Amino acid sequence: MVNFCNRFLKGIASIQALLQNAIAGHKRNNAPVTWTTELKQSFQQVKEHFARSTLLAFPDSKAILSLQTDASDKAIGAVLQQNSNEISQPLSFFSKKLTPAQTRYSAYDRELLAIYAAIKHFRFMIEGRNFHIITDYKPLVYAFKKKADQMSSRQTRQLLFISEFSTDIRHITGTENIVADALSRIDTIVMPTSIDMQEIAELQSTDEELQQLKLSTSTSLKLKKFTLSETAATIYCDTSGEDIRPYIPKLLRRRVFDMMHQMSHPSGRATHRQVAQKFVWLSMAKDIKEWARTCLACQQSKIHRHNHTSLTKIPVPDSRFEHIHIDIVGPLPPSKEYKYLLTMINRFTRWPEAVPLQDCTANTVAEAFFTHWERNAAGPPHTTQKQTGSSKDGRTLKSALMCHNESQWIETLPVVLLGLRTCYKENLGTSAAELVYGTTLKVPGEFFPQEEMPNNPRIFVEDFRAIMQKLQPRPTTHHIKPKLFFHKDLHNCSHVFLKVEGTRRPLDQPYTGPHKIIKRISDKVFNIEVNGRSINVTTDRLKPAYIVIQDSENAPSDSSPIPSTSSNVQAGTELKTYSGPATKRKMVHFVD
Repeated sequence: MVNFCNRFLKGIASIQALLQNAIAGHKRNNAPVTWTTELKQSFQQVKEHFARSTLLAFPDSKAILSLQTDASDKAIGAVLQQNSNEISQPLSFFSKKLTPAQTRYSAYDRELLAIYAAIKHFRFMIEGRNFHIITDYKPLVYAFKKKADQMSSRQTRQLLFISEFSTDIRHITGTENIVADALSRIDTIVMPTSIDMQEIAELQSTDEELQQLKLSTSTSLKLKKFTLSETAATIYCDTSGEDIRPYIPKLLRRRVFDMMHQMSHPSGRATHRQVAQKFVWLSMAKDIKEWARTCLACQQSKIHRHNHTSLTKIPVPDSRFEHIHIDIVGPLPPSKEYKYLLTMINRFTRWPEAVPLQDCTANTVAEAFFTHWERNAAGPPHTTQKQTGSSKDGRTLKSALMCHNESQWIETLPVVLLGLRTCYKENLGTSAAELVYGTTLKVPGEFFPQEEMPNNPRIFVEDFRAIMQKLQPRPTTHHIKPKLFFHKDLHNCSHVFLKVEGTRRPLDQPYTGPHKIIKRISDKVFNIEVNGRSINVTTDRLKPAYIVIQDSENAPSDSSPIPSTSSNVQAGTELKTYSGPATKRKMVHFVD
């Protein structure tokens, strides 16, 4: 009987621990249990605890839930409570004895296991509900702010499961059980509210659009008056279809949309189908699609299509050794204490240089660049870091080193550089060595001369100068031609959403914003305001922000300021709407 009711008995696993240990292994061979004084006391405590079991409350769907967990050296326990009239009422209890392996967990892992097991146990009661987690172990409050590399695989797996239900973890001292003041701060998840028929009936009496519809003969709606049984008030409903749908006045339309849309944030078309099954008003499809399009949560969380602009082309230099690309390759396997390679590529001749480095500090890179390039060049060139050309040649250099399969790659580096310098390049029609020296270089295995050099060096120099003067630079070729796309509304919008780069956790939103556009530097770079700072970002990370205009006539009676995750958009900001000639859709601009 106790085991049948254990979910309603707080801390029963800890009290039953001695009894469970006593019968462990005796069920298979029916061995007798030695009855001791400690077992007798434990059995008496179980009976007393069962007799004094807490009276549970009936679940209230409108109440805010809280899950309070705790862990000891022997067991874990939790209580699911609801806050009704500023009083915490228990709904159910959970407790479980720890396995021998779990008893050796650290305090952090046991407390995390308590939250994980409690959510798994109460899943059928808390799924889709707004609740927070209460624990007396303060480090768990910052569990979701830790980096992934600081957690074990078990902790990562349990936190990912917990984040599917709630990420709101709060700390209380061991002596506190009721935190009604903290419950009032839960506003991150908006739960749908019901629409009161009495309120619909009262607002229908003052709705001008409904009065015109009742006199109109061209509408397809068949409005019929119904009487509410509770208050004897009358309400107009549409009976043109199989279902009777109440007519929604202007002041309640946005509330009806929020009630349907905020549960799972479907598309505008799906939301319209869902709303149209239960309610009706004029221009319903247009209003719902526009509200769904301007939903900030959808814009921050859904990825429709990213911008893909053309690559920026660097002007081709007019002479040799005027413009070079530099890049750092590594870290590589240590070879004679060298771990990095400084690669330098001349854009005109494609002449490569590679200098081994022990580290990649600024002083080391500058010294290597000056020592191996500046002393051989006619003057200081213009340098560009990590462009497409340098990255491609760096990958080619690494591939050539890997083909040699030598642990001491520094010994094969001169051979690889010689091969790259004498290699024929199809886009140039020659090799880098011929563009630099006017002739090919001798490579291993070349026994017979291909041409006779003139006896007079002056003739060679004059011919070489004439050939160099006729040379024309070749632009860098792009072998990949991606499909270009650019949001046309980015040319006119005043705020944008910024794509989050790097690794994101499973439930992190892919966009932040809306952020204000300070200046459009070019079609490739925008200057925007992020957290009070002005930064330059590429347009490949941006998408236009759409905000719906809520006026006093069409706003819900209990509407709140437009939500925003950015401090740039204030609650009382005046909005202006501009419509372009190419598209009939409205774009919203914020006034400075």
